[in-house]
Amino acid sequence: MTAEFGVLGVVEARIAGQPVGLGHARQRSVLAALLVEVGRPVTVDQLIDRVWGDDPPQRAAAALYSYLSRLRTALTEADIKIERRPGGYALTADPEAVDLHRFRRLVALARGAPDRSAAEQITEALQLWRGEPFAGLDTPWLSSTRELLLGELFAAELDHHDVLLRLGRHSELLPRLTAAVAEHPLDERLAEQFMLALYRCGRQADADEQYRRIRHSLAEELGSDPGPGLRRLHERILAADPTLTAAITTVQVAAPRSVPAQLPADVRAFTGRDSELAALDRSLSQGDEPPLTVVLLSGTAGVGKSALAVRWAHRVREAFPDGQLYVNLRGYDAEQPVAVGDALSGFLTALGVRGQEIPPGVEERAGRYRSELTGRRMLVLLDNASSVEQVRPLLPGTGSCLVLITSRDALPGMVALHGAERINLDLLPVADAVGLLRRLIGDRVDREVRVAEDLAAACARLPLALRIAAELAAARTDVSLEELVGELSDHRMRLDLLDAGDPRAEVRAVFSWSYQNLPADAARVFRLLGLHPGETAHVEAVAALTGTGVGEARRLLGVLVRASLAQAARGGRYGMHDLLRAYAAELAAEHDPSIEREAALTRLFDHYLAGSVSAMATLYPAVPGAAGDAEAARGWIEAERPTLAAVCTYAAAHGRHRLAIDLAGTLFRYLDAGGPVAEAVTVTSSAVSAARALGDRRAQARALSDLGRLHRRQGRLSESAGTYGQALALYAGLDDPAAEAVVLRNLGSVHWRLGDYRQAADHYERAWALYERLGDDAGQADVSVRLGLVDARLGDEAQATKRFQAALELAGRTGDKFSEAYVISLLARLSGEPAELDRAAAHLERSLAVARRNGDRTAEAYVLTDLAAVHARGGRHAEATAHLRRALVLHRRIGDRASEAEALNDLGQALRAIGETGEARAQHEQALILAREIGDRYEQERAGEGL
Repeated sequence: MTAEFGVLGVVEARIAGQPVGLGHARQRSVLAALLVEVGRPVTVDQLIDRVWGDDPPQRAAAALYSYLSRLRTALTEADIKIERRPGGYALTADPEAVDLHRFRRLVALARGAPDRSAAEQITEALQLWRGEPFAGLDTPWLSSTRELLLGELFAAELDHHDVLLRLGRHSELLPRLTAAVAEHPLDERLAEQFMLALYRCGRQADADEQYRRIRHSLAEELGSDPGPGLRRLHERILAADPTLTAAITTVQVAAPRSVPAQLPADVRAFTGRDSELAALDRSLSQGDEPPLTVVLLSGTAGVGKSALAVRWAHRVREAFPDGQLYVNLRGYDAEQPVAVGDALSGFLTALGVRGQEIPPGVEERAGRYRSELTGRRMLVLLDNASSVEQVRPLLPGTGSCLVLITSRDALPGMVALHGAERINLDLLPVADAVGLLRRLIGDRVDREVRVAEDLAAACARLPLALRIAAELAAARTDVSLEELVGELSDHRMRLDLLDAGDPRAEVRAVFSWSYQNLPADAARVFRLLGLHPGETAHVEAVAALTGTGVGEARRLLGVLVRASLAQAARGGRYGMHDLLRAYAAELAAEHDPSIEREAALTRLFDHYLAGSVSAMATLYPAVPGAAGDAEAARGWIEAERPTLAAVCTYAAAHGRHRLAIDLAGTLFRYLDAGGPVAEAVTVTSSAVSAARALGDRRAQARALSDLGRLHRRQGRLSESAGTYGQALALYAGLDDPAAEAVVLRNLGSVHWRLGDYRQAADHYERAWALYERLGDDAGQADVSVRLGLVDARLGDEAQATKRFQAALELAGRTGDKFSEAYVISLLARLSGEPAELDRAAAHLERSLAVARRNGDRTAEAYVLTDLAAVHARGGRHAEATAHLRRALVLHRRIGDRASEAEALNDLGQALRAIGETGEARAQHEQALILAREIGDRYEQERAGEGL
C-alpha cells in the first residue's frame, strides 16, 4: 500500500489515504526526526537530542527503542521500514512521499523553469504547507529546524512573487504582498516586489510612500540605508521608467475567488423522501430571517440521513454559486470524531487560505472562517455530528449561507440556541422501500412483489439494511427472493435483540451472512468483542478479553475487518457499529458459556484497572520526581477515557461494584484536572451507586464528595449542595475529620456561588476548626483564602488582607507553589502596587508553565484567570483579554460552566477597559444568561454590574 508523510503542519502519516495512529508527541517527534533525513541514518544520540533536547530521561534509549518499535508496527502495512544501520536508524521511503522533500524538489525545479511552469510548480509546493512544521511538537532541535523551514517557505514565496510579477499578475498579487510586508517590514526584496506591484497598479504615490517607510524603518531599526537595488527601483518609479511595465508578458486578470465543490457523489438509486425534500426546499425561501438558516436532519442509524442530505445538496447546488463545503464529522464512527480545529482547517484550505495563513487556535480559525464566508452564498453540509459543541464553531456568521446538519442526536441546543429547523427521518414507507429494492435488484422485484414487501419488512425498511439485502440478492441470482426472506426470517426469530416492534431488530439478521463464513477462532473474537462495554478497544484490551497474545489478537481482528464485521480505528483500536455489537453480544450469550463470558470480562477489567493504576502512579507519583513516561501515561488515559467511563457504568450495573468504586477513585484526580466534566460525572455516579449497593459508607461518602464537586463545576449548584449534604451526613458518623473538612469547604463554595455569603463563611469556619485540630497547614491556608474572599465581597478589605497574609504564611510552609502564587495575586490585587502586581504575575507565570507541562487543563484555566485579573488591576487590559479568551476556551472544553460564567464577566470588564463596549456588553449578557441558568447569584450580580 502507498504511504504519505507530512511534517509541514501536524506530523502525520497516511496509508492508502487513511490516517495512521502515530502515538503521543514524543513518538511523533521520533518519526519527524527520521522523515527530515528520510533514507539517511540518524544516530541514537542524535535522535535522543532531537526528541528530548538537553534534559533526556535516564532511560531515554529504552524509551526510544520502544517508540521505534511502535512506529515500525504502525507502518507495516505500507512496507515502510525503520532499519538499524551502522550509522543509526533510517526510515526507508521514497522522498516524494514526504511533503518536505516534495516541497524542496518542486521549488528547485521552479528556479530553472519557464515562468508559467515555475508558477505552477511553486504553487503546488506552497499548497503542501498545512501550518507550522511539526505543529504541536516542541524540542530545541524541532524549533530550530522549524525556523529553517519557515525561512525556506519565505524564500519560495518571494520566488513566487517574482514569477507572478513577470507574468503580469500584479493585481492578483497585491493583497498578498500587503500582508507580507506588514509581517516582514524590513525585507528589501519584498519591499521591491511591493513597490513594483503598486506602480504597475497605477499607484505611483503609494509606491513612493512605501519606499519612504522602509527607509525610515531601516534607519531606526538597523541604522542603515536601503540597498542599491531598492534605491534604483525607487528612482525608476519616480522617473516613470517605461521598462518597469515592458516585462509584463500576459494580460493582467484578477484571480478568481476559490469556489469549493466538496459534496460527495450523489447517492445511487436514491428513492422516496419526497416530503422531506420539500421541507428542505422550503428552507431556501426563508429569506434573511433567521439571519443564518440551519436545518437539522435527525434519525436513527441507517435511516438515510446522509443520503438525503447529499441528494438535496446536489439538487440545489446552483442556488449556492459561491460553492459547497462538506465534512464528515464522524461523530458516531469507531474512529475518533473529527476535531473541530481539523474541520476548520479543511474548510479554510478549501476557501483558498494558504496553510501558513491558517491560525493555530480553534477560536481564531473559527473567526477567520466566518470572515471568509462573509457575503458568500454557500451551502455548508456537516455530516454525522454528535454534539452541539462539535458543530457550533463551524457555523458561518452570515445569513447568505445555509447549514445542513445530519445527526443521530436530536441536538436540542441547535434548535434552542441557533434556531435550527429539525426534520426527523422515519422508516421508509413500504412503497418506497420496495421501490429502492426494485432499483437495486431489478425486475425480480416486479415478479415477486409480495415477497419483496416481506423482504422490505424483514429489513425494517431501513435504507442501510435494504441495500445490504439487495447486494446479497444481486450476488446470489440462483436464490429466489422467497428463499432469501425465509433465511432472514429464520434468523430474525433467534436474533431479535430489541423489544417487539423496534425496527432495528431485523437488521441484525443481515450480519449473520458474514458471520457464518468466519473461521472458528475469529468468530469467537467477534462474539466476545460484543461484550466490550466501550465504543472501541485497543488490540491489547482485545488480547486480554480473549485470552490471546497481542499478535494473535491483531491477526484475528484483521479477519473481522476484512469481513466488514469490525472497523480498524486509529492507534491500534478496533470497534463495531452499535448494531453489530448487539448482534455479537447475543451470539456470545448463545454460544459461549456464562463462566467463559465472565472470565473474559474479568480479564478485560483487570487490564483496565491495572493500566489505570499504573498511569495514575506515573502522573501523580507518591515520590516527587519518580521515573516514568508521563506523556505516555497521559496518552493512555486519554485514549481509553471513554472506555473507562463505560466500564464504570457497566460494572455498577452488573454487580461488579468494587471494580466501579476502585476504577472511579483511581481516575478521579485525572478527570478533575481537565477531563470532560460530563464524563467525570458518569464515572463518579457509577461509584456512588456501587457503594450504595455494597453498603460501603466510606466509599459512598467519598464518591458523593467527588460528585458534589463535579456538579458545582457543571453549574448544578442546588444539586451540588444536596450531594455535599449527603456526603457530610455520612462523614459525621465515620470519624474522618479530614474528609469532613473538605466537604465543608466545598459546600461553603457552593453557598458562595448561590450568593449566601454568611452561610458560606459558616461552613468555612467549621472547616477551619477541623483543619486546625488536624494541624493541616494546607487546609488552613485554603480556607483562609476563602474567608478572605467573603470579607472582600462584604466590603471588609482590611480583614480580607489579614486573611490572605495568614494564608500566604501557611502556604509557604507547605511548599505549594500554586497556592502561594494565587494568594500573592490576591494581595497584589487588593494593594494595586505595581511592584506587587509584577511579583504576582511572575509567580503565576511559573504556575502556568507547570500546569501546561502537566497537561492539567483545569489548573491552566484557573491560573490564566488569575493572571488576567493581575494584568487588569495593573491596567494591562489587552494582556488580560488574551488570557481570558484562552481560559474561556478551556472552561468550555472541560465543561466547567461555573468558571465559564466567571471568565465571561472578567472578559467583559477587560474589553470595556480597552473601549470595546459592544463586545463587553455581549460577554456580560452571555454571563448573565449562563449564571441565571445555573443559579449562580454571585456571577449574576457581577453581570448586572457590567451591564
